[in-house]
Amino acid sequence: MKQEQEKLSDLDSDGLMNGNPPAEKHSKLMPSADRPKSLALIPWSGNCPTDFFSYRDGLVSSAVEECRAEVMNEEDGALLGAWLLTEISFWDNEKERLVLLTTKSLITVKYDFITLRPLENKKVPLELIDTVIIGELSYPPISIIPHLDGLASGVTNVVKGCLVRPLQERWAGMPPCTAASNTFAFDNFHPRSRNMSGVRVMWNQGKPLAFVKKWNPFEKEIPFCTFTSHPLLWHAGAEEADEKKLYNVDDFTISLKDALERKIKTFQCSVQHKSILLENYVGLSSLIHNKNSLGFFKVRGKFSF
Repeated sequence: MKQEQEKLSDLDSDGLMNGNPPAEKHSKLMPSADRPKSLALIPWSGNCPTDFFSYRDGLVSSAVEECRAEVMNEEDGALLGAWLLTEISFWDNEKERLVLLTTKSLITVKYDFITLRPLENKKVPLELIDTVIIGELSYPPISIIPHLDGLASGVTNVVKGCLVRPLQERWAGMPPCTAASNTFAFDNFHPRSRNMSGVRVMWNQGKPLAFVKKWNPFEKEIPFCTFTSHPLLWHAGAEEADEKKLYNVDDFTISLKDALERKIKTFQCSVQHKSILLENYVGLSSLIHNKNSLGFFKVRGKFSF
């Protein structure tokens, strides 16, 4: 029992990669020298925050209150905190989710920020959680996803630099671009890793995922869930501390640790600090899904979904 408490306390001893960790801890986890050539594979790069329906003032807080009334019940206990995070499915699809942490349960809610109603939810009793993994999101060494993303990003840069930008300068009266960047530079096609941290919560008792579940894209009973920060975390200003916490997976991880510590007398839970493996080897569908933010409720031109 003492060992389990020591494992849980490791959350405080190691730095967390998202949010605002101390500089010395952050440098150990992600050396700055590695960042220029290892760009993040994130679907919201360059997107406008106002495109997200969840960006509207007070919308997330009202969604939380609605979920408290419609999703939670007495068996879930008291609400400890709520976050708007990105959930990464077993098939590497990123989805916008409300995460409610109570004294007895971890609740994930798919909330429609357009029609303003919860669509579906999943509850996991805290007593079932046996493993928590905290670390950087990574792909297997033989995965081609980082290479495909690097190729797609390089081609996009070429199209923007050689076609889109000149047309904008000519027709829209935009000032000429004075940047000395080379759109054909090899680095533009360099493989993109995620460079993001997350947390994986597991309740499979150490057992491997069954073959049928592992290769069934329609399977919903996966005994773990993976979270990372919501895109809006990078759009929240430094002065908006409360807003940043709302989208920050690190803040959720700390609260989850505290909730597990209160439950440690009734069950055992292992906390591990290592890379979180996303078993995506060739998944073109997930790459397209994530690149276009299809798992988020957004304004998309004349359409919204």
